[in-house]
Amino acid sequence: MQDLAIVGMGLIGSAALRHAAASASVVGIGPPEPTSWPDHRGPFASHYDSGRITRRLDARPQWALLASRSIDQYPVIEAQSGIEFHRPVGMVFVRNDPDGIENLTAVAAAQNIPVEIGRPAQLLGDLPYLSVPDAWTVFREPGPAGAIDPRRMIDAQHRAAKRRHALVARDVVMSIRPSLSGFELLTVAGRTHQAKQVLIAAGAYSNQLLPQPLAISVRPEAVVLGEIDDDEASRLSAMPSIIHLLDDPELGDVYLVPPVRYPDGKLYIKMGGSHRAAPLLDDPVTMNEWMQPGAADDRLPVLRRVLTELLPDVNFVGWRTRPCLITDTESGLPYIDRLDNGVTVAFGGNGHAAKSADAIGALAAHLALTGSWDDAELDGHDFVARFGSFTPAIGSRHGN
Repeated sequence: MQDLAIVGMGLIGSAALRHAAASASVVGIGPPEPTSWPDHRGPFASHYDSGRITRRLDARPQWALLASRSIDQYPVIEAQSGIEFHRPVGMVFVRNDPDGIENLTAVAAAQNIPVEIGRPAQLLGDLPYLSVPDAWTVFREPGPAGAIDPRRMIDAQHRAAKRRHALVARDVVMSIRPSLSGFELLTVAGRTHQAKQVLIAAGAYSNQLLPQPLAISVRPEAVVLGEIDDDEASRLSAMPSIIHLLDDPELGDVYLVPPVRYPDGKLYIKMGGSHRAAPLLDDPVTMNEWMQPGAADDRLPVLRRVLTELLPDVNFVGWRTRPCLITDTESGLPYIDRLDNGVTVAFGGNGHAAKSADAIGALAAHLALTGSWDDAELDGHDFVARFGSFTPAIGSRHGN
């Protein structure tokens, strides 16, 4: 009998595993990355990736604080695990909406986030390969903002948690049912795990394990990987991560991750974008259909157009698309809450959670183990789970 079972071994669940293991017996249950995506019939995840942006700066103070706490933990996790996953190359945020600019400026000041604010000519002179509108506003945040490798971050969380005697079961939970001493979790492999408490952190698939669905919506996001050679990567070695809110009929915003070598051995600049007309995914079947190879290929033309407009003199030698799942919540913040049935939930990243996952996992682990929200800076009411359904606004996911 474990003190806690965590369902979902993505970025949030893996962070919760490390934090819970510091004071309790814990098992994390989640499938490995599929070896053959076309043959995979279980849940997918969006952390099957090598590049994500990390930054403190955000227009919402809760997200900024979650990110700051997480970034402060990066060197701790790397030291505990011996696995490096963080590149502090800095971050550039380009936008032209007065309300968003005001919000970013206010949060940066309130939380003492070191940013420079100005026009491209003032702040981007050392990035001659980047083309953005002259009259727009640039926020430039130095390291430790930059990029993370989510696969390596999860490996680091797992290794650190195992050194604290946590268990990791590579399996898929089918059902959770109350028992005399807590909960029984039944898996696809036919195993039963027993725990006093349960934390569900299964991302877009979390509602499948709840008796009453929470108010989330799942959007299909497409990512383009622009391949470059070693010489071009060397030329762009100082490139920061970039977020650009667009004035574009097809994309609401894009984010760029500087050159990173992926498991196939190739170097890519990654760009993801929020499509204004992306249809919502209603169930696990449509989610899994979207995550199949080639499903995002019809978005390649617009993604390639925007990426080459932003980096007009970069020599791309190949292109790939990748699908991604974005789980939005009605509040715009992750649901971190203990439900009436005693199960704790932690999911709904709204496209912001990778960089902030360690802090989200820490809050969730504490809540699951103690039943209380004791945070002095964050109000638990902001993260309360909401039931039902909702339809998110179409447009940018970085603009709120």
